[in-house]
Amino acid sequence: WWNLMRDYFKKLSEILFNRLESNEILILNFEAEQTDFIRFNHSKIRQAGNVKQVTLSLNLVKFKNKTLTSIIRLNVDLEKDTKLLERTLNFLRREIPELHGDPYLIYERNINSTENNENENKLDSKEITENIITSFSSTDMVGILSSGLITKGFANSLGQFNWHENHSFNFDWSMYTESGKAIKQNYSDQRWNQDTFKKLLIECRQKLEVIDNKEELIKPGDYKVYLSPSALNEIIEMLSWGGFSYKANKIGTSPLHLMSKGERRFNDMVNISENLSTGISPRFHKDGFIKPEKTDLVVNGDYNKSLISPRSALEYSVNHNAAEYYESPVSIELKPGTIKHDDVLNSLKDGIYLSNLWYLNFSDRNNGRITGLTRFGCFKIKGGEYQGPINTMRFDETVYNIFGSKLLGLTDTQQLLMDSSTYEERSTYSATLPGALVDEFKMTL
Repeated sequence: WWNLMRDYFKKLSEILFNRLESNEILILNFEAEQTDFIRFNHSKIRQAGNVKQVTLSLNLVKFKNKTLTSIIRLNVDLEKDTKLLERTLNFLRREIPELHGDPYLIYERNINSTENNENENKLDSKEITENIITSFSSTDMVGILSSGLITKGFANSLGQFNWHENHSFNFDWSMYTESGKAIKQNYSDQRWNQDTFKKLLIECRQKLEVIDNKEELIKPGDYKVYLSPSALNEIIEMLSWGGFSYKANKIGTSPLHLMSKGERRFNDMVNISENLSTGISPRFHKDGFIKPEKTDLVVNGDYNKSLISPRSALEYSVNHNAAEYYESPVSIELKPGTIKHDDVLNSLKDGIYLSNLWYLNFSDRNNGRITGLTRFGCFKIKGGEYQGPINTMRFDETVYNIFGSKLLGLTDTQQLLMDSSTYEERSTYSATLPGALVDEFKMTL
């Protein structure tokens, strides 16, 4: 079925382009997925399902700067889909004269066709599932595994065609003790690596052994903390809410606008980029622009470059780098440091191990200050050993401290964290991050 998707998209594109009038341009975006979903409870399969869905977005451009879009779920039946799409095209053609023109309408006029096929990298969801069941046979585990192929395509009536395929999996799980306390972890990638999974499992079991220890009551104050890749990802996600956006920095709503003006900076060891070389997200924009494989956002602690969407480029008369219109990273990477992953507890020595954070928000956006709560397996560490879980605490800290003056080091390994969201479709957002050792991390209540 999937081998036919590319050809099917091409065939539909050709049919629709042949229906256009001389003063019309049609832009098509194709999205399809075949996903196996498996839900586990008590380390056994409780629910299994499969989703196959195909979506086509039609964006008709007419009268130079008037445009209208419609999104259609396809049947993958050429006759039915052709009739449906022809009716949709006629609807767009009928409605578009009533619209106001878009002064920032922009789409790729040069032909830059690309294809990224991953046919040889097929995942065996049955084999992965059997591995999971065996690995958790003696543990109370709850989790969900999603795996399969995601395809995205672009075509326009000017002659451009782009195709992207990505096989990936995302296993999100929690391990429970008899008392009901849990340790949360995630493993996601494009290939299953048993050694990587085993290390995450061992780490989980170590935490599970001490989570039933007497709760360590932490008082408000400044603490030396270790932020796991998952915890750091929560902060990075907040930072991405306009932090690297060209427009947000221009109008002063970016949490990094002081940094973009050169008034603040991060630690020299911090290097952040939008890195699409993993092949998880496509390298083409929905309007046909080709994205660079890598965009260096922060280099050696200094703000280097913003994500600039085509619309922002037109509005501010600058060159764009094909960023999405919301100008947030879709595949962010923080380069690793020098702290040995196996030596994290010894490096922390006396402090707090933060496995997960949640409910984050800005407490002072203009100054990059973020607040949130600790969650799922956060521990007091003494002498390089787990003592016991801490009480839930609120933190309030600036990114200039976390990534700047208070950053003690980053781990020498990174973890790939793929967004587990499946609303409407599986997400292709990802982050590749190390863990971080931070001093004087402020706990407020």
